[in-house]
Amino acid sequence: MGIVLRNALLADIDPIGVEAGDLRVDGGRIVARGTIAPAAGDEQIDCGGAVVLPGLVNGHTHLYSALAVGMPAPPWAPRNFLEILQLVWWRLDRALDAESIEASAAIGALEALAAGTTTLIDHHASPNFIAGSLDLLERGIRSVGLRGVLCYETTDRHGPQGRDAGLEENRRYLDKCAARRDGFMGALAGAHASFTLEDQSLDELAAMAERFQSGVHIHVAEDPWDEQDCKKRYGLALVQRLTDHGLLRPGSVWAHGTHLDAAAIEKVNTAGVTLAHNPRSNMNNAVGYAPIGRFKCPVMLGTDGIGADMFAEARHAWFKSRDGGAGISPNDVLTMLSTSARRASAALGMVLGRLSDGAAADIVITDYVPFTPLDSGNFAGHFLFALGSQHVRHVLVDGQWALRDGLALGCDAAGVRRRGLDAARRLWETMQTIAP
Repeated sequence: MGIVLRNALLADIDPIGVEAGDLRVDGGRIVARGTIAPAAGDEQIDCGGAVVLPGLVNGHTHLYSALAVGMPAPPWAPRNFLEILQLVWWRLDRALDAESIEASAAIGALEALAAGTTTLIDHHASPNFIAGSLDLLERGIRSVGLRGVLCYETTDRHGPQGRDAGLEENRRYLDKCAARRDGFMGALAGAHASFTLEDQSLDELAAMAERFQSGVHIHVAEDPWDEQDCKKRYGLALVQRLTDHGLLRPGSVWAHGTHLDAAAIEKVNTAGVTLAHNPRSNMNNAVGYAPIGRFKCPVMLGTDGIGADMFAEARHAWFKSRDGGAGISPNDVLTMLSTSARRASAALGMVLGRLSDGAAADIVITDYVPFTPLDSGNFAGHFLFALGSQHVRHVLVDGQWALRDGLALGCDAAGVRRRGLDAARRLWETMQTIAP
């Protein structure tokens, strides 16, 4: 039995295109588009002329931050980016345990679902609970019915034992995903940032990415400190160091790129690395604005852990591009969303982000019925200035109802929130015992 979406305004983002019509899904895939005669037993949904979109993809996030909302203030106000890490995020990740890892993943996925985000490319860290942490993250995401591309944030800041545990968790999970290839969960080799990684660690990550053909997911030049540390310790420019150790490679995901100079950007563009742009996080951390208009490599859109509302992130990306004089167009912002879907598609081995035959039936049905003309030429304007997560009504993932009339169907949402509340209280208590 399939599902037919009737009287829909089908809005594609890859490539951008809008047309009125029907859509039929069956067996987890889109199987027909146009004017459709339903098969016997098909469920039929009248969309009432509302916009229907492919499920959105968050290109870079940290689900462990889902339980950070409202947490106690740090011991003192951070004076720079390094202190933000030391006083806030590195205390939070050290406090994570099995319960809070899974609870944060489930809460983050639930919030993503409500915003029409169906796939999460996550960058995880829990230094005191590394082995099996990606399985817990997966369990939380899948309990809500979403897809994920996961990695563990390898770092040397906890010594050789912590580094080796991080590498092994990445290796184990890459092996697991390669063996099952279920289209729901994928993996990358994960790394924190150059300034917390020794040469041996970079070499091992590059070798792992080569073995699994996965790419490395790493923070790059989020703050000037990354470049400064590299020149001080190694006498090299940041991008040169990463190049020398094999991390400048197609398939890799470089998050931020906020402080790459013109020469570095040229190398990134030539290599075809995928850049993850996170404008709200960059503003929140006051680290500056990535010169996004100068990147010709694939650029996708992420939240860096500030929720998973890609409508809001796209809007901020546009506003910040105007404020920062980036010289990009509204369509360029939507292209960042389609790039996120393409990168997730490569990791999962299936087509995401399209309303086309054979694509995954990850579909967002909104209640947004346009009140001004909407077509392929002005869809980006509607997306950035009118459409929002408040319009998300139903969501299909793999052809199954994950959200109906705003209610999650695959899990006990109230129970997830209760467990999240309890886990957050304990997490925050543990954080207070951890010195910066």
